Amino acid sequence: MTKTLSVIIPCFRQAHFLGEAIESVLAQTVKADEIIVVNDGSDDNTGEVARKYPVILAEKKNGGLSSARNAGIKVATSQFIQCLDADDILRPDTIKEHMAIADESSIAQCGLMYFGSENAVYRPLGANLETLLHSNTVYCNSVFPKEAWVKAGGYDESDTMRLGLEDWLFWIELCALGLQVKTSPYIALLYRRHANTMTKNTTHPNWNLIVSFMAKKLKEKYGLESHFRLL
Repeated sequence: MTKTLSVIIPCFRQAHFLGEAIESVLAQTVKADEIIVVNDGSDDNTGEVARKYPVILAEKKNGGLSSARNAGIKVATSQFIQCLDADDILRPDTIKEHMAIADESSIAQCGLMYFGSENAVYRPLGANLETLLHSNTVYCNSVFPKEAWVKAGGYDESDTMRLGLEDWLFWIELCALGLQVKTSPYIALLYRRHANTMTKNTTHPNWNLIVSFMAKKLKEKYGLESHFRLL
């Protein structure tokens, strides 16, 4: 059976980066089966940029990154999902390398490279449920089965998780459901570092609040004891 992939690109006020992100998906050596851009209530020209390309455009009221990803995945018709932030870029063999190791019981992960205000290369160290309950070493563009997303209930859309770390919580939930993390050394994601990132503006200032929420949810839902670092 041929494996299929949908790439989900949420966008909020990043129309100036969006075209480059879409073009990096279109330039893949192995093509995505569909590209879904989610306009998360942007007041810029996100919709106008998206309509220049052969993508599916979903438009919604602003609800944050988890909400936008979930909205795109709901529309997706493929077996596997890859999320790509609108300010990031995929290297040419990203889909090829991820799909080579993707299966219904796994999260498929490759490496990343920071660019912009900081340049650094990170190859995946591997991860499992135990390590993820301490720290996150799974990158945000990793590939996962849509069916696993359904079983986990999607990305957490609560007000607290809207502040960040939503992908970390999602990976823990998938592993709690029995998925394993498989890795490839290929450097797949070009992760843009700039002054306006969600990590700098909302995640780090609210770190303790977010990880406390995560710990409570994981304890109540899965009976898991987490060991997240407090700042």
